[in-house]
Amino acid sequence: MTEKMSDQGGIIYVVQRGAIILVIIILVVILLLSLLGELDKVRRVIWGVEDGVSYYQYDLSGYLSHEVEELLLEHSQELILYPVDATLDQESGEIIPEAFGQILDITATKGKIVEAEEGEYLESVLERIEPYIRKEQLEKITKEIGVYTTRATGSESRRENIKLATESINNQLILSGEVFSFNEIVGPRTKERGFKEAPQIVNGRLVPGVGGGICQVSSTLYNALKQDKLEIIERHTHSKDVSYVPEGKDATVAWDYFDFKFKNNFKQPIIIKASSGGGYVTVRILGYQE
Repeated sequence: MTEKMSDQGGIIYVVQRGAIILVIIILVVILLLSLLGELDKVRRVIWGVEDGVSYYQYDLSGYLSHEVEELLLEHSQELILYPVDATLDQESGEIIPEAFGQILDITATKGKIVEAEEGEYLESVLERIEPYIRKEQLEKITKEIGVYTTRATGSESRRENIKLATESINNQLILSGEVFSFNEIVGPRTKERGFKEAPQIVNGRLVPGVGGGICQVSSTLYNALKQDKLEIIERHTHSKDVSYVPEGKDATVAWDYFDFKFKNNFKQPIIIKASSGGGYVTVRILGYQE
């Protein structure tokens, strides 16, 4: 009986001792957390942003350097604006001015924040991004470096197709190093897009086809090019001679089959000016006026 009571007492003692140790551990953890919290507060007072410093809607009081940088990285996505190059209005040919872009200068903005005085409100330091093409550059593209005119004959439908293709390539701006694709610019020749059925050359014979006649536009363009500076990338001749350009000087096109392509090897952009009417098709190439 005495041994049994002794065993029970030992068990109770072990349990009580374990509970005391557990309580001590909990108290130590609480104390450590408290100390760490106080240390964090001290750290923010010494190295953090001054009280009352704000950036847009953000109160940055006590923010540490890396926290400021993380905030700015996230906010930079809202502030970024991509630049837009100057270009030409497709219909009028008027110059559409460039638009500058912007990006948050994180380093400079962060420096202002961490050095700010108590209660100071700060805004972003923005860096302007220059567009590649400026209005002043396009205004200098006035020198005629190539011109060619062909006589337009045939049915009204054929002349309408020529008119649509001419309007498509008119006022086209081609940057330095850029490749011009006639098919890409004019697009599919379909009735839905306004093209009509007119004779076209296929395998040496005249057969009806939607868009017939537009090869006169691509051929006129080919002959207008200053070919020592504008590299011909792709050109095909008709399977029989045509009347509107000299023999071997034509450039036939067929959607998704034959294309006419050239590359602008000038150091500056060029502009295509094309017109049709009064029985003629004229293409002028304008280059940079020094």
